[in-house]
Formats: sequence, C-alpha cells, structure tokens
Amino acid sequence: MGPLLFLPLLSGFLYALSSLFLKRGFQEGVGFTRVLFLSNIAMGLLISVMIPFQSEPIHWELIYLPMIAAVFFFLGQTFTFVAIRVGDVSVVTPTMGTKVIFVAILASIFFGYEMSLVGWLAVLLAGVAVSLLGLTRGSVGGRKAVLAAIGWAALSALFFATCDNLVSAWSARFGRPAFVVVLFGTVALLSFLLIPFFSAPLRMVTRKAWPWVLWGCTLLGVQASLLAIALTYEDPTVANTLYSSRGLWAVIMVSTIGVWFGNREGELPRWILVARLGGSLLILLAIYLMLFVAGVE
Repeated sequence: MGPLLFLPLLSGFLYALSSLFLKRGFQEGVGFTRVLFLSNIAMGLLISVMIPFQSEPIHWELIYLPMIAAVFFFLGQTFTFVAIRVGDVSVVTPTMGTKVIFVAILASIFFGYEMSLVGWLAVLLAGVAVSLLGLTRGSVGGRKAVLAAIGWAALSALFFATCDNLVSAWSARFGRPAFVVVLFGTVALLSFLLIPFFSAPLRMVTRKAWPWVLWGCTLLGVQASLLAIALTYEDPTVANTLYSSRGLWAVIMVSTIGVWFGNREGELPRWILVARLGGSLLILLAIYLMLFVAGVE
C-alpha cells in the first residue's frame, strides 16, 4: 500500500466533517449557491500550494484536458450541495459512495483498467453498503427527502466519477500536479457564473453563520485537494474505495458530535442508525478486500 493511499482515507474523514459544518450553514440561512461559490473559491486557493511541487514539464497545449475535467467536477460539486441541502448527512455522504461503482465501471469501459474478481467484489460490497445506508426510512425530513437526497447524491457521484477517471488518465500527459491546480482554478472561475443566482449578497451572510460556512468550505477544499493529488498517481477505483470510508465517518459523527452542530439525525430511531452503521462497516470490509486481498500495491 503506497503512502499516497492514506490521502483518500483522510479525505473521507474531512469530507464527513465538512458536511456537518455546511449543513449547519444552511440551517443558519445561507443559500446553497453562496456556499457552493465560497467552497469552490476555497478549493482554487488551497490547491495553489501545489505549484512549488511542479517539477516535470507542463504541456500547456493540452490545457483543455484539466478544463474538461473541471466541468465535470463543477457539476458534481453543485449537485452535492443540492443533496446536502435537502437530505440527511448520514444519507447523502454514504450515498456518495456510489462513486466507487461508477468509477470502476467507467474505468473498465473507457479507460482500459483491469480489476480482479476480488476487486469487483469490493466494489459490489460498497454498493450494497450504500443501499443499506441510504434506503432506510425515518429521515428527519421524511421519505420524500431521503429519495430526493439519494437521487441528487447519485447524480453528483456520476459526475465526480467521470472527473476522477479523467484526472487519473490525463494528469500525466499535462503534468502533475499542475493538472489539479488548473482543474480547481477553472472550477473557481466557473463559480463566478453562480453570482446572479445568489438568494442574497454575500455581505448579507450573518456573523453567526460565517464560522460554519468558512470551516465547511475550507475542510471541503482541503479534502478535495488531497483526493485529487492521490488520483494523479493512484488507481481511481482503489482511491475511491478508500474514500468511501466517509460514509462510516458520517454515521459516527452524526451519532456522537452531531448535536454540537445542531444536527438532529442522532434523534432518528436507533434501528436506522444501526442499519447505517452496518452499511458503513461493509465499506470497511470493501476497503480491506481492495488493499490486502486484491493485491493493491
């Protein structure tokens, strides 16, 4: 197991934590479009720290490659925020784990990746885990909110899976880590198109809401950067199987520290939280199979 494969695990933890901050920001009245804008800007700024690490030549004639990947990331990010706004964190975050399935399928069909039978079993387990985590009734917002959140999260996962495969396939051609710098820089620029859709100007965000929004956006930016770095060097299916651990962290966090964020998911019937925890443990099994049985190095 290469050291870079620890980055998706750390990213999964930070993603779950950022979701709690962002959910609280929504509860404080900050529209999802403004939060989306701020998080994308944060990603563009944070990833710039990678510029000094660029040692290989950059093929600027291929700059359209990271820009194409950026469009898919932007779409994935947008639908993620829609899902977080309408649904529970302990449903949205695990459902985003479907990305590992989309990544595996797209990588096999379009990018020539080959995976062992055990590797596919790990992907299948991750899919079953997502079903167990997301398709449980009793959400704070009701069954309709659960289904809506699952739908938006799954669509987001598809866009992110496409982006991840493009990063893995194209970054070496353009130049690492310049690829991810251009990618997130493009996402930041695209975000200015969101300004006309703000429900209110940024200056109208209350002083009480700003800490939740800023912490959420910063953590989201850090985790996205770490995952993107891992994807430039590692197999996208393996990285995303590890990244799906965010589902486990989401369930644990809403059941323990969620109350600190004003999150009510811990009030759900105990059997629902247990079911979601069971699904998260299946994700851990999938990670174990991918790393220690499928022979990932």
